[in-house]
Amino acid sequence: MPITNEQLNKKETIEYLEIPEKDFKNYFEFSKEIKGKKIGSRWYFDKKDIIDWKKLKENRTINLTMSEYETCFEFAIKMVYGGLSLNGIRGQRTEVQAADDVILGILAEHAVKKFLLKKFKVKIKLDESVHPEEITPQDFDQIEEKGLFRKPKLGVGIKASKMKNAFLVLGANEVEFPERKSDVYIFARVGLPSDHLFRILRDHSFFGKVRKFFENHDKFRKIEKLENIPIWICGFSYIDELERVTEIPGQEFSNGHRYVKSVGKLHNSDEDWKNLIKKL
Repeated sequence: MPITNEQLNKKETIEYLEIPEKDFKNYFEFSKEIKGKKIGSRWYFDKKDIIDWKKLKENRTINLTMSEYETCFEFAIKMVYGGLSLNGIRGQRTEVQAADDVILGILAEHAVKKFLLKKFKVKIKLDESVHPEEITPQDFDQIEEKGLFRKPKLGVGIKASKMKNAFLVLGANEVEFPERKSDVYIFARVGLPSDHLFRILRDHSFFGKVRKFFENHDKFRKIEKLENIPIWICGFSYIDELERVTEIPGQEFSNGHRYVKSVGKLHNSDEDWKNLIKKL
């Protein structure tokens, strides 16, 4: 099959999409949301498909402001100091690590709220009360209908992960326990820099000295300014569509099974979202 101008090789595709090569590998090989064709020993990508994928990504990305970030981080800190367990999947966490874990989900919740209003003119209310000792499975507290707010007809859970991840992953308890499970799960990739705490403190007297040192030494990384947080709303899955597995590409679940859905199989068209909204 001849190569035409309508096809891009791997390098050209990554450059056009402006994403890290590791993320591209996950999206292509694992979630399969990026489609390719193997010609000989090389992979090529249809230019139209790549343009459409990038446009959908941009259309589904919500940028949270610093003010919104601060609101989410304040909530995360209240959760940690309000009795949230410091036992995590990686063992005992510090307060900073726990807040770092919690904030991803809170950022995703605020982004979904903003996305539904911006894209579909749908207003929802989140459960913004701090009750860390109690697990709240449903993230949509209320939805507006004809000017009044009511309880949603479906339970909605919002799950977040880092940008590189290719799967919505749920623990067994989140799906199998009636009091924990939701009817539908929305998945978001959160572009929160790992050094976000340093970035918001970069102008503090102590960090200011360190920042100036970095700026005067080329071999050191810089403490960049935190201006906004991109949240990529990747789509959603109904609970009965989840797949029960003991591993996903690149990760084995040694302590039991999980319920998963690859991003490439999530519902994410405008029509999909409109149909979900009707059910809410």
